[in-house]
Amino acid sequence: MHLRILATVGLCLFGLGAESRADGLRYDWRLEDGAEYDTNPARAEHIAGTPNPPAAPASPLARVVAAGNLVAPLGERQVLALSGAFGGKWFTVPEARAENVLVFQAAANDAVRLWSRTQLVGSAAYFDVFQRRSTDLPDFRSVAPSLRLDREIAGSFLASLGGGYRWFTFKPDDAYSFTAPTAFVALKYSLPGNLLERGADWEWTAGGSVEERGFHGPACRSTGCGDGSDIPRHQDRFWIGHMEVTRTGDWLLGLGAAGHVNQSNSYGESLVRGLFHLRTVVFLPWDLSLSARGELVVTHYADALTFQQPIAGLPGATIEDEGRSTLRIEMVRLFEVRFEVGARYVYYTSWPASGPVDFRRQTLLFYFAFLDEH
Repeated sequence: MHLRILATVGLCLFGLGAESRADGLRYDWRLEDGAEYDTNPARAEHIAGTPNPPAAPASPLARVVAAGNLVAPLGERQVLALSGAFGGKWFTVPEARAENVLVFQAAANDAVRLWSRTQLVGSAAYFDVFQRRSTDLPDFRSVAPSLRLDREIAGSFLASLGGGYRWFTFKPDDAYSFTAPTAFVALKYSLPGNLLERGADWEWTAGGSVEERGFHGPACRSTGCGDGSDIPRHQDRFWIGHMEVTRTGDWLLGLGAAGHVNQSNSYGESLVRGLFHLRTVVFLPWDLSLSARGELVVTHYADALTFQQPIAGLPGATIEDEGRSTLRIEMVRLFEVRFEVGARYVYYTSWPASGPVDFRRQTLLFYFAFLDEH
């Protein structure tokens, strides 16, 4: 998502002159408004064998998103890209209004070509959620600058190596805030199709990253969380590995897998997670397009929690929101290039995880959008 106003202001802050703005400047923007129905606004889990507190009922809601991006060449060897977005959700049922949320996102990338096949990319990403504060709500801020080196190899391979730093602020409780140096590596192989024969393009990607998270709060033990001179700070080492293959042509197909490993000194935080996804986009008659994405998530925690006898003081904050399998289906119709109407259905579930915790949520969205690009 990208916000046009933010991109324009950011461009001015970077000091671009009139000649740069007029030569090769490209931008696009999008304004989306919609009505949605959410069967589980509070993302409540049901735990077998325990009394579950009443959750917010299913509710209609209104949502709006403004987005845009801007790309500006700065001479022959440098390109600046700015993007941003602003969105919000407002629930109509009073019991669900605590879930009302505003989200702001921005990013900047400055790519400088060092040699014919090598470029250096400086990036910064900002993400901010504004929500009624509760440790059960994902109300946080993330700021992450990074530096990446890209190198083309033999015309078809692109190798990337980089690192950065992340400041994460969990607004309801600073004990869950952390700072984290990061490092990552990626490899991409591209195989263009034969244009004369309408051949498809193929792309293979693989990579990995590690993030060393040093939390402000203490590490938790099996007996609970406390603070004292004998209790170390909470520390996580979060590893991610991923691979994906994508076909792009008259229809799109993507297939991928990822693995997450969190090595933590805090009870209940160490985990191994596998993610597998399949996505496709097909074009239908009457200028309709149908897209679908399914993601299967399997998570194993090193420490088994006893829900029948809750451990006092264990974290209630959900910082990682990646433990749900999902199915997403969307139908879109574009009119005159600048007006779009669509419908989106998403199903969330804790399946195939086994255990006492059951999670289900469904959303159905109808929206219309105005968009433009130059």
